[in-house]
Amino acid sequence: MRSAAIYARLFAGATLIATWGLVDSPLSGILFIQALTALSAVRYRFKPYRWLTAAEAALCIGYAFVWLPALAGLWLPVISLLEKAWTAWERELSARQIADRGERLKLEASRELTEREARGAARFAELAERSRIAQDIHDHVGHEISGALIALQTAMRLYEKRDERAGELLAKSVARVEAASGHLREAIYNLKPSQIWDVSALEALCGEFTFCPVRFSAGGDLTGSPHWELLAQNLKELLTNIARHSGAEFAAVKIDGNAGYIRMQVSDNGTAAKPYKPGLGLSGMQERVRAAGGTLSINAEAGFTVTAVLPKSAVQSLEKPSL
Repeated sequence: MRSAAIYARLFAGATLIATWGLVDSPLSGILFIQALTALSAVRYRFKPYRWLTAAEAALCIGYAFVWLPALAGLWLPVISLLEKAWTAWERELSARQIADRGERLKLEASRELTEREARGAARFAELAERSRIAQDIHDHVGHEISGALIALQTAMRLYEKRDERAGELLAKSVARVEAASGHLREAIYNLKPSQIWDVSALEALCGEFTFCPVRFSAGGDLTGSPHWELLAQNLKELLTNIARHSGAEFAAVKIDGNAGYIRMQVSDNGTAAKPYKPGLGLSGMQERVRAAGGTLSINAEAGFTVTAVLPKSAVQSLEKPSL
């Protein structure tokens, strides 16, 4: 801005000199122009005193009584006022930019600190979870395997003696090994690194299932749901149940949604026991879905069908889902 003001003052001065030369002007105009030039030189060569603008205006108005075109010199104090206002605005803008930069630096430092704290908390939670899983394996898996081993050793001795109790002990041992296997499978699942669950990840789970063919279909509005991991847990459990209990030759997984809800339906053509009794797996699914504000229904009339309906928002109501 300063260079622009200098050029403007030079243009105004040149215009004033040309006017003085083109009209019948008194010789005292030379002194007038020299005085204005001196004031401009003082302004840009030395400290810009506040009274220089008033001095320029007073000089132009005063000399106008001798030579009327001297009023054109009032452009010089006007330029000074504009330059002063512009300079003040630039200083204010610069101060704001410095303040904004300082705020950004503070925010970045705060964000980095928050990220470090979050990483530390996540690491602490991971170690705590691993410790819990290790303790769970020790308390459950180790206990069940130790009990099964003792029972098997006893059953072997009874079998050698042709004692009928050997079969009973063998059945109990099998049950304990199955329980240990379930605990171990759950622990291994919890130890797996977390992944981002979405509809493609659920389709991949169906593709990895080898017990029977699984037809996967998805449609509708599947965006905005926070429950993909819950659906993945339920799908894993249901596929495991199909492999262990259904004897099915075919299964289907259908996922659809609308603006408020998402639904997953898993069905098979197996021969489920009627009436069926929900085990720990189905009970766990019902609890998870209910905790998320959804509903889970089971139909064992033709094959076995499990349908979970979940809201896309925790405040949604599932009294009348429109899926």
